[in-house]
Amino acid sequence: MNTTDALAAAGLRSTDTLTPSKERRTVLNQEDFMTLLSTQLKYQDPSKPMEANEMVAQMAQLSMVSGVADIKQALTDLSSSLSSSRTAQASQLVGREVLLDGGSTLLPLGGALKGAVNLPADAADLKISIYDSAGRLVRQVTLGPQPAGLVRFAWDGSLPDGTGAAPGQYRVYADPGTGESIPTLAAARVDSVLLGSDGQATKLVLDGYGVTDLGAVKQVM
Repeated sequence: MNTTDALAAAGLRSTDTLTPSKERRTVLNQEDFMTLLSTQLKYQDPSKPMEANEMVAQMAQLSMVSGVADIKQALTDLSSSLSSSRTAQASQLVGREVLLDGGSTLLPLGGALKGAVNLPADAADLKISIYDSAGRLVRQVTLGPQPAGLVRFAWDGSLPDGTGAAPGQYRVYADPGTGESIPTLAAARVDSVLLGSDGQATKLVLDGYGVTDLGAVKQVM
């Protein structure tokens, strides 16, 4: 009995195989490119060999594809490294106080409105003006002469008539004594950190202010 008869007796054909078929690919990789190039060189017409310029162009194309892949991987690694670094930095802020844009500063229930102003020059008579959501001036705090730089302030919510202001958001401006208004910064404590995922940025959870982008922090106290 020959091999064909033996296979037939076993219910097999000579074209059958016991090895699984390879997965079909539709994209050539670097190894495939080199195989094709070497085959092309091996079977080229001796009377019409591949020109040097054409070979250099194909090798340049191979190098470009390989280089792009390397750059892509390097950028991915860099992005992951930067993300990990920012997350580590953000986690160290928990429990600390940070300064934000003071466009809206919080007076918490039973607490004090806290902020700071960055003076570009010495102030002869620094005044902090506090406005409610309707734009009414509710209190002005005089801090007197102050040197250039960061000056912190706090307001316990007391009004001139002895009553307390309602908790909520207030707008605060500073006047160094020149009659001009300088924007202020709001102070808030970092309660926790929300780690970014799937390309999302790391965020901070601030006491009274909720979730805030890490990039919104102007200074860490």
